[in-house]
This record gives sequence, C-alpha cells and structure tokens, in this order.
Amino acid sequence: MANNLVVKKTTVAQFLGSINMKNYIEGVLKERAPQFVTSLVSMANLTPGLRDCDPETLMFCGLKAASLNLPLDNNLGFAYAVPYGKVCQFQIGYRGFVQLAMRTGQYKSMNVVNIHEGELISWDPFTEEIELEMIQDQEARAKLPIIGYAAVFILLNGFKKVSYWPDARVEAHARKFSKAFNNGPWKSDYNAMARKTVLKDMLNHWGPASIEVAEAVKFDQSIVRHDDGGNEYPEYVDSTSEEVKSLPESGIDAEFKADQDRKASLALDAKIAAMEDANDKAN
Repeated sequence: MANNLVVKKTTVAQFLGSINMKNYIEGVLKERAPQFVTSLVSMANLTPGLRDCDPETLMFCGLKAASLNLPLDNNLGFAYAVPYGKVCQFQIGYRGFVQLAMRTGQYKSMNVVNIHEGELISWDPFTEEIELEMIQDQEARAKLPIIGYAAVFILLNGFKKVSYWPDARVEAHARKFSKAFNNGPWKSDYNAMARKTVLKDMLNHWGPASIEVAEAVKFDQSIVRHDDGGNEYPEYVDSTSEEVKSLPESGIDAEFKADQDRKASLALDAKIAAMEDANDKAN
C-alpha cells in the first residue's frame, strides 16, 4: 500500500519567523521589524486568499509599502495587498496617491469627487473646462447614481489641471487592465478605486516629477520581485503589462480619447466657422 505523503505549506508566520527572514527584515526596517511582522501575519490570517499566497510575495508587498511610508492595511485605503492566485499583488489606493503627491510640497490643492446624476452641466475635453452644479442636500445626493469622476489639482506656481472620466470609461478601464476586477479593492470599494484611477492617470501625465509618485505608478498592480542581486522590480501578472504600458493609448481609452478628440475638433471647427460667418456679415 502506497504511503500518502502530505506536504504542509509554509505559513506566513513560519516564513517570516525563520532566522534568515527575521535577519533580512530587521536589516531593512530596524526597530520597525516586529510590528511589520505582526501586521503581515494578522493580515494574512484575516484576509481571505492571503494565507494561501506565496509568503515571500506578501513580505515584499509589505516592504514596498514601508519604503513608500504608506500603511499596508486594506481597510485604510493607502496601500493594499491583494491575493492574485498564489501570489500577492501590491496596489496603491486613492489616499496613497494623494499623500505621495502632497509630500512633494508643490501642490496648493488637490481633489477628486464623485459626480452624481444631474450635477454635470458641461465638460469640454479640449479646453478642460467643466461646469458642475453640486447638489447640496447630501442625503438626497447619495441616493442618486454616480455618472463619473472629476479630478483637479493646482500647483503653487499656479498651474491647474482638470480631468473628468465618465463611469463607463472607468469601468471599461478597470475591466481591461485589472483581471482582479471582481476581487480585492475594486469589489470592496469601487468608488475609491475609481477616484484613484483618475487621479493616478492625471498625476502620471501632468504632475511634477517625484521619485515616490513614479515608484507608486511603477509598482502599482504588480508582484514585487527581487533579482539575484537584490534589486527590486515589478512583475505584471495582471493585464497591465510593461508591453501595454509602453503604448501611448490602447483599447477603450484610445477609442474614448479619439471620440472626444473628434467632438472637440468638430466644436472648434464650428466656432471658427461661426466667427468667419460673423466677420463676413460685418464686412
């Protein structure tokens, strides 16, 4: 009769408690090491899916959050550890991007808001002029469906950037670029992830250069890995790959942008035609 061998999987507590890992974590985090280990073990025990993830990927996820000085707590919204099959994916939350941007000291103000039905009067993607009429009754406002998300930042030097994404664009983007759309923060806090998506895109394309923000954009939605030399790099197991990221626009975003560009071009042509017609009549 054959012997059935049962190989027990190494738990997060066992992995982090090994001599090699304890020495490694203490070398990186110094006096913060004990609290770090306790936090990760607790998170793994309380979060469905994390206890089955490769403990090393959870550890490096936690270390990346620590290097950015963001709390890795799925309930706080700064940084998340998201189970993705047998590995742990690192994600930055809306509040995390806000905090990293504000640390640069170059922002005068920044905000991202949900836009409810009846609040959007007009949005011109060409001039980036948006007209909103916000509903003051917050109880009544909360009952109305959300139709989009608007973001704005103003730098101390006066530069201002506004962005608006309809909800359809946000959802299409999330479904295309996140295979974990039905899991983790997209499922538990869709609105916060939607605001994060709009803000991340705006900061990445228009915000002042910042090492921390660049690191957050680079490692967001990735498995944090280390090569044989100890160098850190992101592994994109999600559909957000380096190949996709290298493209200027793709998928639904390209179609949406092209449609908006066509509308802006037609609007501009109409304005020019109206001005020429007015000049002809005047002459």
